[in-house]
Amino acid sequence: MSKRTFNVVIPDYDFWKQNIKCQTGCPVHTDSRGYVRAIADGDFEKAYWIARIPNPLASICGRICAAPCELACRRGWIDSAISIRALKRFVTEKYGVEICDDKIKFAREFKKRFKEHGNGISGIAKNPSGPVSIIGAGPAGLACAHELAIMGYDAVIYEMENVAGGMTALGIPPYRLPRDIIQAEINAIRALGVEIKLGIQIGKDISLKKLYEESASVLLAVGAKKSRMIPMEGADSIGVLGGVDFLRDVYTGSDVKIGPKVVVIGGGNVAYDVARTSARQEGVDSVKLVCIEKFEEMLADKIEIEEGSEEGVERINSFGPQRINADKDGNVKSIIFKRCIAVFDGEQRFNPRYDESEVITLDADTIMFSVGQTSDLSFLEKCGLDVAMTERGLIKTNADQIGTSLPGLFVAGDLAYGPRLVIDAVASGKKAAVQIHEHISGKGLTVSIEESHSDNYGDEVACNKVAHIPHFEKIERDEVPAASVTERMKGMSVQVETGFLQDAAEEQGGRCLNCAVNTIFNGDRCILCGGCADICPEYCLRLVSLENIKGDETMKELFKNRYGNHDLSQGSAIIKDEERCIRCGLCAEKCPVDAITMERFIFKEVIGK
Repeated sequence: MSKRTFNVVIPDYDFWKQNIKCQTGCPVHTDSRGYVRAIADGDFEKAYWIARIPNPLASICGRICAAPCELACRRGWIDSAISIRALKRFVTEKYGVEICDDKIKFAREFKKRFKEHGNGISGIAKNPSGPVSIIGAGPAGLACAHELAIMGYDAVIYEMENVAGGMTALGIPPYRLPRDIIQAEINAIRALGVEIKLGIQIGKDISLKKLYEESASVLLAVGAKKSRMIPMEGADSIGVLGGVDFLRDVYTGSDVKIGPKVVVIGGGNVAYDVARTSARQEGVDSVKLVCIEKFEEMLADKIEIEEGSEEGVERINSFGPQRINADKDGNVKSIIFKRCIAVFDGEQRFNPRYDESEVITLDADTIMFSVGQTSDLSFLEKCGLDVAMTERGLIKTNADQIGTSLPGLFVAGDLAYGPRLVIDAVASGKKAAVQIHEHISGKGLTVSIEESHSDNYGDEVACNKVAHIPHFEKIERDEVPAASVTERMKGMSVQVETGFLQDAAEEQGGRCLNCAVNTIFNGDRCILCGGCADICPEYCLRLVSLENIKGDETMKELFKNRYGNHDLSQGSAIIKDEERCIRCGLCAEKCPVDAITMERFIFKEVIGK
């Protein structure tokens, strides 16, 4: 019988950091574990500031974020991820901008806490030759302005619409994101000193060249507000609309008229926003959503699909549009779809294949495409600036996806990399602010790392027993409470999710495995009795022979220094499967020689001068 070998690594900074997967999975590196644990402990104010300091749109994200932190959550590998997004909403409703009437007072408190716990950028502004001009008041532009204001720069945002917020205000339905939440976030950013000029169209009301010449730097953050359309027969018929254009018209109060039979083409979250918004329009009898993906391949969040189904949206998978039929007056009558047999090719590239012999025909009065979005760059035409463009007609960026061919001209958000999540846009805006500072000051910023392991930090670890709530490993994830279908279909502003109450929030927070706490072994004390492996409920500890361990050069050097050229079959070691550990602390309690401690890893990457 062949012996089993184990690939082992020696933990270092990167290992401990990557182990806190919710934090490393967040584009702005929010300490999700930190605020979830604070909620479990009932310290809601602490939880709020942990969530808010790295994220200027925390209250918005608590409502609509696609939550990459939850996708990364290790609890999801065991049963179901922690309800991180819903817990963020819970604390923002208690201490966030939405409940603070005095935004100036909020801004003062934020500055104080940011300076104490932020990343070192507070007050570092250096000799600007004018304001920093930002084009676009969406998440990327707002985040950049927020960070610049903290640094001490004058930031001015120019927005062509009469409302700020970008697609959070123009594309995300108010039944998911109330407009007063958006406005509260914007008012808090204004209170930091950011100026927002609405109804100003670059290239019409003011030239880009003039702005570039009179500003210390310019950031383009116009977002992706145009719908992508699929060219096909009948696509120019009356009643064929872009999904994003439809949402914009609805949420800016334009007169919107659609027919009783609506077909939406697309399988992402925006497609569901279009479909569910359509279902709430007067006179609409049926809404069908058709996408080329199989159900398991759909990009839309599971909750969007479920709630859409509850609200009457009929889903049809694995079909792509072939032809739109119109009557003699050019009005849409129906649309023909063909069976999609594969979305991706053998190399996992998007390359749909169809069986054109299998088709379906759907009656329709209105057809909406929601298969992607693009940016409107018409303001660059004849702008007088030589901005390098790609072959696809996009702005050419440097490797950092921020800088352009013109010194002092930067891009962020969807314009930099295409449509992504709101939290990605926030991260991009923050990154752009740092680049803008470096351009203006002429000096690069350094990143220093502060890290430590400690077994002395309050109630999270006491006597090597991690402070979990009783039977935390058995508590199931609760779905976020929601209004009944009858209630939420009464209007566009009726909230679908109602959010967790306090008892439920504390219990759901208590499900957190506390991945920042690590099992630290003292090899000089360990007597290799195996008691820790015996008591481990998840079987993540194992006593193995040294000759069965494989590792990198660091591991080999360690063995050489400790054992020389001795026969490794005579030695043993305890190894741990980090993915299975639930941080129960039983191994540390069981150890008869105190060779195991449960210690919390703390790290911060500090940007400095």
